[in-house]
Amino acid sequence: MSTLTTEIFPRSRAGSLRSTKGRIRPVVDSDIAQIRELLQRVGGQAVPSSAWLLKRVFFDSPWRDNELCSLVYEDSAGRLMGCLGVAVRPMVFRERSICAAVGHHFIVHPSRGGARAGIELARRFLNGPQDLSLAVWNELGRRIWTSLGGSVTPFHSLSWTRALRPARYILGILRDRGLPFPAAVTLYPACEAVDATLGVFGRRSLALRSSTVLSDDLDAVTMMSYLTTFASDRALKPCYDVSTLTWLLETLSHATPGGHLHKVAVRTPSGRPLGWYVYHLGLSGTAEVLQLGGKDDALRDVLDHLFDHARQRGAVAVTGPMDARLVGALSEKNCAFHRPRNTWALIHSHDARIAEAIHSGDAFLSRLEGAPWAEIGK
Repeated sequence: MSTLTTEIFPRSRAGSLRSTKGRIRPVVDSDIAQIRELLQRVGGQAVPSSAWLLKRVFFDSPWRDNELCSLVYEDSAGRLMGCLGVAVRPMVFRERSICAAVGHHFIVHPSRGGARAGIELARRFLNGPQDLSLAVWNELGRRIWTSLGGSVTPFHSLSWTRALRPARYILGILRDRGLPFPAAVTLYPACEAVDATLGVFGRRSLALRSSTVLSDDLDAVTMMSYLTTFASDRALKPCYDVSTLTWLLETLSHATPGGHLHKVAVRTPSGRPLGWYVYHLGLSGTAEVLQLGGKDDALRDVLDHLFDHARQRGAVAVTGPMDARLVGALSEKNCAFHRPRNTWALIHSHDARIAEAIHSGDAFLSRLEGAPWAEIGK
């Protein structure tokens, strides 16, 4: 891998970085079409991200910082060989404000030149002024990241999943792994019948507990108060205000066509807050949890409500990111722990205490603190 690295020369007057093979420069509006083409070439399928969404996350973020901008790599002929989105996230570490940067839309051309572009884009990103760098990348990205001094966080590379309609969930997995569409259509009625039978006569481990708590729609103000109340004792936690949280939730509501963002505050009948959750339910039928939290002794109630809420809206399964305080409750709710195929959670910080807080589970990091628009609906 190191043989592909090129020497980067100082900044040119145009503000880009030049090398003997190409240059790194900030993303501009006219790059969006080429970024979408590169996404399609690498993914081999239609691009889920619309031009509107890409422009919004690359250029319209309320946290946008000129020193931490998204980047592209051009070869000597001016062809776009790689892209790296950069999303800034203010955070608090032990009552001290810090700057986190999230690497998203890390896309490189499938060639030797693309590999070179990936290395130089990642190097530029990790050498930025941020206190903490975060990313969820594939195997190529993991190799590049770790070769440049970053590390993998194994715990945060895991996800949990609770099947709500097990037969249809398994059918979906088979479809993702190559089961022909006509065969899936033929099997669908049988899967529905199996799930209906399990719902009535299934083993206790498959049964869902009816939720006894109540809920309200979650707005940005309530969500901020819940984050302050239930995540304040973490060493590392996000820092939002009403306007930035509103922007993020609005962006996510348009992340994938045909999907819906659900935001729920959970409370007792007397009105005492217990927790909250945010999830996206798309055409796949899997409810993807973006953030979930609450009182430590009420997390089981929050999970029960989540599963019941998602099932009533047609979900076949619920999946979400790992959190150290959720492990016990998730285990009791018969959730499976697994690492999504070809993805790794990556961190880098020059402050060893910040990295240790993440590795030890003393950090509140959800998919909202990443780049969820680049991940949901995959």
